[in-house]
Amino acid sequence: MRREPALAGLSADDIAGLLRVSKGSVYRYAHLYRWRRYTQAGRVYYHPGDVAAVLDRLNQDEDCSAPR
Repeated sequence: MRREPALAGLSADDIAGLLRVSKGSVYRYAHLYRWRRYTQAGRVYYHPGDVAAVLDRLNQDEDCSAPR
């Protein structure tokens, strides 16, 4: 099994800042959308592509619900 380097991953703190949500929400999204994750030196990192897909989805939902 081939793994990606952890340097390419995003921590829960990184994601909370990007999505402007609490860390609890980050863990909920990770579980709900089954984000790939890996650990290095005791820290968990999430796959940036998985995070980006959810960010795109959330942005589309906002665009659809905005008044016209």
